[in-house]
Amino acid sequence: MSKSLLTYVTLFASLFYLCHVGHALAGFSRRAGFHEHLPPVPKSAVERNDARFFEMPIDHFGGARGTFKNRFWVNDTYYKPGGPVFLFDSGEQGAEPLVPYYLQEYHGLSATMRVAKRYNGLAILWEHRFYGDSLPFSVNENTTAEQWQYLNTEQALEDVVYFANRFSLSETGRTANTSSVFGSLHPTRTPWIWLGGSYPGVRGALLRIRNPETIFAVWASSAPVHAQVDMAAYYKAVERSLTRNCSSDWIAVTRFVDNTLQNGTAGEVADLKYRLLSAREDGVTRERAASASDVSAAGVLMDPLSFYQYYGFAASVLPFCNVLETRNSTGTPFETGLAANLGVDVALAAFLAAIREINYAAIPGDADDPVADQSWMWQYCSEYGFYQRGDPSNPLSIETSFRSIQRFQDECNTAFPQGLPPAPVVGNVNKYGGWNMAPSNVLFTNGEFDPWRTMGLASIESDSPRRTPSVAVPQCNVAPQFPSFFGLTHANMVHVSDLRVLLTADSNHTDFKTVGFYSPISQEPFFSGLALFELALDEWLPCFRV
Repeated sequence: MSKSLLTYVTLFASLFYLCHVGHALAGFSRRAGFHEHLPPVPKSAVERNDARFFEMPIDHFGGARGTFKNRFWVNDTYYKPGGPVFLFDSGEQGAEPLVPYYLQEYHGLSATMRVAKRYNGLAILWEHRFYGDSLPFSVNENTTAEQWQYLNTEQALEDVVYFANRFSLSETGRTANTSSVFGSLHPTRTPWIWLGGSYPGVRGALLRIRNPETIFAVWASSAPVHAQVDMAAYYKAVERSLTRNCSSDWIAVTRFVDNTLQNGTAGEVADLKYRLLSAREDGVTRERAASASDVSAAGVLMDPLSFYQYYGFAASVLPFCNVLETRNSTGTPFETGLAANLGVDVALAAFLAAIREINYAAIPGDADDPVADQSWMWQYCSEYGFYQRGDPSNPLSIETSFRSIQRFQDECNTAFPQGLPPAPVVGNVNKYGGWNMAPSNVLFTNGEFDPWRTMGLASIESDSPRRTPSVAVPQCNVAPQFPSFFGLTHANMVHVSDLRVLLTADSNHTDFKTVGFYSPISQEPFFSGLALFELALDEWLPCFRV
């Protein structure tokens, strides 16, 4: 294997014309989750900001006794009495690596600290229960079904309400002081404003509907507020961003591979599996390939989308499409693709050669967090769904049909043999409105080609209400008239491209596995989203009443 994707990304601008039909840019890796992966910043590079811990009930609703220590961080640099509290939610990940970027603006700017400065506010970074060090129970293979029951939407939302009603600036040491329920920062006296992207954006929108007396305003970026078991739409959004020739070949190759693995002879299946797995890595034996499952073999075709969610089409997939359509610079691309002009065998050979040439296996970094992976899997298996299946009935499907809803459910049941419902109970989330929610004082921003847009208010899928965002700031505490909503869709952008901006490159941003909650390809979404949110807060904050 000769080159890595990082090498090709540096060349994509000069190669762009080679796949000359289609969109210029696009936006999630295949797993259901929204982690921002950032290794720790050297302690000498930023001022010390120690974590604080709040004594949180394990169960807010009376079923069990006991507490755990919920971790959070504070930056009061810009705070003046009377200023708001700005809470940034880290969501389904350990929050500690985010502290330098969101509370200390290391090598860039964060929306949280920008609004804290503008409005003399207090900034808080909040860690979600069952992630990082905010653990009611240890998370590992021994976590019991009974313990997992305390990781659910309602318990996690109530954590924030409970905290906001008891937090005081008089805290000292590493444990929050809860003595002053009616202190100056209580939500009845100070506006609490939420910022979050992806799942944290969902949480902010739900809290504004569920607890408007606690959360006064929200910026929800790329928030998939509509939970749905079947999320075949994820790859529909990806396909829309591809150049038309690359899309045509991807569809043709996927259909051919699925059909061969399902209906081919034993020899044809064995040969195809060997070709597929050998494209991903060297040294694959025919015996090993023959023992591979259909879904793992067909899954090789999805390797070029591993970093799509944050980088989009041009920066992460276009280099692959260029190699595919030019047969590694040995031919002129066809406007309608290789399969339509030279046959699917040629397209398959070129597709696998492009995977080998880009060499996805060589991309550095290991971003896995076992605690976060297991906790988020419980959440989507129990309540959120988001099963990103292949859809054989879709003539434009680019994902293997072996990734079925039943396969996702089987994986959930294997990971959690006890305690799960038969299918994710999405009603626990959608009771707050889902696609039809209409909260006041909430800004929804999205990326045009973000696959998670399909489950957000800006969804354009056929089964969604196809609502229209408006940048007109609504009156304080008044929801925009349905089907409109207050929001902004960033052209050509992907997932959570606007909650921080990197101004100085650092070692944490040198490979494709250490990104998230910002756009690595454009700074504009941060500034346009922040400006609109500040316009909204200028309108809304004066109406807050003590």
